[in-house]
Amino acid sequence: MTDYLLVHGPGQGAWIWGRVWGRMTAPEEHPPRLHKARRANRVYPMDLPGHGADAQGDTGGVRLDDCVDAVVRSAEREGLRDVVLVGHGLSAGIVLQAAAQLPSPPRRLVLVAGIVPPPQRSLLSVCPRPLRSGYRLLTLLSSLSRQPLKLPRPVIHRYLCNSMDAMEVVQQLGFFGALPAAVLQSRRAAPEAEPPCPVSYIILNHDRLITPEAQRRTAQRFGCDDTLEVDACHQAMWQKPNELAQALLTYA
Repeated sequence: MTDYLLVHGPGQGAWIWGRVWGRMTAPEEHPPRLHKARRANRVYPMDLPGHGADAQGDTGGVRLDDCVDAVVRSAEREGLRDVVLVGHGLSAGIVLQAAAQLPSPPRRLVLVAGIVPPPQRSLLSVCPRPLRSGYRLLTLLSSLSRQPLKLPRPVIHRYLCNSMDAMEVVQQLGFFGALPAAVLQSRRAAPEAEPPCPVSYIILNHDRLITPEAQRRTAQRFGCDDTLEVDACHQAMWQKPNELAQALLTYA
């Protein structure tokens, strides 16, 4: 039986996977047949340090290694076996590192619009230029005001939730938390190593945070043995949860 560990992107939390979790764990028939095996055994959405349920922590002080360690600890604490490790957006680099540190290699890595910078470059370096410029300004303002660094609403609308219904975006805005600045600015020091398991990539065709063309290039870099496509923006978990859930379940 396959377990899933779902890892969110910076500033979000396990909450973003709620609709996908529901569709991955719901029975296919109503009423369900008791003797029929589920396609996924356990589906566990986790919170990275300083995010979601841990939002009271110091997100600004969270390091990349802290996030990698948290993924490994979550898999061990929850007793996940034969696990499919899923990373969304900027968490792709986190799950790639965590996969090499798990006691047993994952069954598969799945990158959902995964953003992985080349060695010696930061996560921010592969984001769109206007977003990088805006981030530098936001960092300065956050430092001067001594307030947590958060994504402004226009950025969420334009880059994360474009093509979504306006009311659906409003329902999400209050959940976005502070960004882990140290993680976003961390540079990948080591050259890319061979992943310890097969890697798959789910391309989000309406994504503006990372274009579909850039997603395909990332998939090629990691020798993904297959790719799937979902017609959704970066927040596919909220916009197209059924399509994304079905895509993930193909790896069970």
